[in-house]
Amino acid sequence: MKSHAAESVVNDLGDRLVSRPSIRVVQEARDNPLAFRTIRDLHELEALRAIWNSWPGTRDSDIDFFSSMVRSRGSRPHVIVLTRNARPDAILIGLREHRKTPFKLSYFTIYEPEVNVIEFVYGGLRGNASEENCAALVRELMRSLDEGDADLALWEHLSVQSSLYNCALRLPRFALRDHCRCLDGRWLMNFPKGLDTLFMNLGRSQRSKLRRKYRNVLNHFAGKVQIRCFRSLADLEPAISDMEAIASKTDKRRMFGIGFFDTPQIREQMVVAAKRGWLSIYILYLEEKPAAFWMGTIYDHCLQGDQVGYDPVWGEFSPGIFLFLTILEDLRDEDIKTVDFGWRDIQIGRCFGDLRRVEARIHIYAPTLRGIQLNLLSTATHCATHGAKFLLRHTHCLEWARRVLRKWLAPALPT
Repeated sequence: MKSHAAESVVNDLGDRLVSRPSIRVVQEARDNPLAFRTIRDLHELEALRAIWNSWPGTRDSDIDFFSSMVRSRGSRPHVIVLTRNARPDAILIGLREHRKTPFKLSYFTIYEPEVNVIEFVYGGLRGNASEENCAALVRELMRSLDEGDADLALWEHLSVQSSLYNCALRLPRFALRDHCRCLDGRWLMNFPKGLDTLFMNLGRSQRSKLRRKYRNVLNHFAGKVQIRCFRSLADLEPAISDMEAIASKTDKRRMFGIGFFDTPQIREQMVVAAKRGWLSIYILYLEEKPAAFWMGTIYDHCLQGDQVGYDPVWGEFSPGIFLFLTILEDLRDEDIKTVDFGWRDIQIGRCFGDLRRVEARIHIYAPTLRGIQLNLLSTATHCATHGAKFLLRHTHCLEWARRVLRKWLAPALPT
């Protein structure tokens, strides 16, 4: 019964999609017709809800979370639907917006033009991710760029092991493809059922070190340690206030402008996560003062970390480690299989992660003078930055340069 109902939904949706006059039909083979439709209106996404939800994916590519992202950013969807033999076979989920795009030498912005960008969300390919489908979707995207939809297309976090990554690098012409491929790591961990299970899988030295840090906090702040969990809509205001108090003091926020910010976009996404029962925020208080926070969601058996931070005044006690160990113990009975530490190669991910998945930031540029100029500028700044790092590293001056940069930036930052 259920399988017949699902097949009926797919067939009905396929009939509705291919009946639209705006669809471009691409005949790849006599017995394998493909059709594409690009959805550019948020309300039209509802027609896709049933098939969208039937395909597994990440939280960021969930239809409700994605819609909240589009609304909060004031952008428009750019969702490419691929149908095969009149049946939906895959979707590539992105959004289109006009925004400033910084070009940097190391941490210094040298140019920040306003650019029309199509950005695809993390895990934005749902459905049949075959090599053939990925190639067809990338070609359709390139046609959109050729028709003037944007100056460039962007994936922030695309797995280098995916077919989509290979197609995005291989199919564009030399002048339009990405020559930088900024790589970063995403740490994943099999979720342990409590601290005892976690410690059993660690080496003796690491196990002893973590237990010592954990006891150190309990002993030093005896009776003055509190951890609060925030999950509902009513919890958001106090949670945001305390997270902002911590984040404003972190080095990554004060020096590099990254980390948690209290913005309308973040608030909108937190509201959606709270309404859907995904939100999970933990804040550690030492001596009644907010000391560390962990913000994320539980979606499709995955505990995904979005933002973490701690007040440097408590740094000697490793409050972030203490908080994370407490979270694992508190969630031991939840139906969680994986912990996703996020895309930055953060310390907590290196400490606990079982698997490091390499991801890349990938662009495809429009076949216009503007697109080629942006590609040249991106490649030049990337090569200059990495060339300088290479020189400093091989002259054993890299750490010295980082210390100088930190001291030079710090006085100009608000306390």
